[in-house]
Amino acid sequence: MSDEAPLAGCHETVTMPQAHPHFIQFTRHTGIAAPFLRDEFEGELIAPLGPELHDLHAVHADPSNAVLEPHAHDGSWHGQHAFQGFRYALDGSENPEFVLNQTPYRDASILITGRSFGQGSLQAFAVIRLRQCGIRVLIAPSFGPVFHDDCFDYGLLPVTLSEGEVQRIAERVGENPRLMMTVDLVGQSVTRPDLGPIRFQIDPRQRMNLLQGTDQSLEERLQHRDSADAMREQDRRLRPWLYDTRRAPGR
Repeated sequence: MSDEAPLAGCHETVTMPQAHPHFIQFTRHTGIAAPFLRDEFEGELIAPLGPELHDLHAVHADPSNAVLEPHAHDGSWHGQHAFQGFRYALDGSENPEFVLNQTPYRDASILITGRSFGQGSLQAFAVIRLRQCGIRVLIAPSFGPVFHDDCFDYGLLPVTLSEGEVQRIAERVGENPRLMMTVDLVGQSVTRPDLGPIRFQIDPRQRMNLLQGTDQSLEERLQHRDSADAMREQDRRLRPWLYDTRRAPGR
């Protein structure tokens, strides 16, 4: 059984299986692109640490521990959003200067980003938050290496292009933000009516996993689940405050 939910800015229906929500097929996506050209943007800034992120290792050992719950940015969702500290003020009001709060970028499903996007230690949660807010494609000169690989576990396509190509795409998006962009994983190309096609390369194995909606690497990781559980238990003893969300600060 599966749930089908159209995400913001999408011209496709994403099938999200309940048992393994990260097994999401990706072949071709068309949507609004938003420019966010911040270099070395850390995963912790995409997904600020909150009580629902208390187990930092579980989703790396087995992505099916994570639940993808797409939500709109219309005030109806009361959980954490991607870019929470940038998108919303402490009183819950929107920051009108943040790109994803602006029309038409509010409905963006493609994000144009800067160098080393997603670096840091909370990569998987950063990917999950981006998927929850409707992002299906990232285009950047480079990504944090672990973040890059985690993207494939959750049906998020990271496209690596030269800085010049990324800048050119961002300029065209800024000039005409309502034009739809298409990212084709089959043909490995990025196109818009005023741009392209721009070719990109994806690791053949990761590309096939996305095209088929499967994750062959998960099986390999599960073979090491015992050692991952042992490492998580050791970390739980060393840093119990990350796992016990009921623990009072300073105790």
